[in-house]
Amino acid sequence: MSDPILAERVVDLLARRKAPAVDGHRETHTALTDTVTRRLRLMRLAAALDAFDTEPDSGPRRRALVDLLDRQFAQDPAFHETVAEMVRTVAPPDRGDERVAVRRAAVGVAAALAAVVLVIGARAAYVAVADGAESGGSMPCHTFWSLPEAEQRALLAELYRSRNEPLRATEPYIVASVLYSCGQNPDSTVGEIVSA
Repeated sequence: MSDPILAERVVDLLARRKAPAVDGHRETHTALTDTVTRRLRLMRLAAALDAFDTEPDSGPRRRALVDLLDRQFAQDPAFHETVAEMVRTVAPPDRGDERVAVRRAAVGVAAALAAVVLVIGARAAYVAVADGAESGGSMPCHTFWSLPEAEQRALLAELYRSRNEPLRATEPYIVASVLYSCGQNPDSTVGEIVSA
């Protein structure tokens, strides 16, 4: 029976075998290590274990050992059961970790959504404040320059109507004259330019 998860756990335990104690099950851990080592040496496949021992953090060497153990589990069900029992004794499955991981993922998603909502809300508030402040002619010239011509014309028409000058609002060169004046006085506002 193939069991890649068991093979991964065995390799994890083999990587920790040089630690002083493995969760209080030192004898079982030693027996597990000996069983796996004997099996691989008997099958003349110990080279993968030796390579793993030299560099336990190497991904390719770890993968090779996991694949080798998985094939051995598939070939010999008795070996599979023996090793599975030892692994359950040394490192019982941690169900708490799965719940913690799910909770962490949920908190991460909630935080990301909250950040997006906050950014959108802040942008909407800024636009509302900026539009309210700038619609009365307090728009700086550099902002007026960046608007499309249709918006510039609409803003000036509204500004002239609010000043009770509807004929000025329909002039064909109204935008060009304000842009020229803004170029001469870039620190001014559109309201100051229109009033001048």
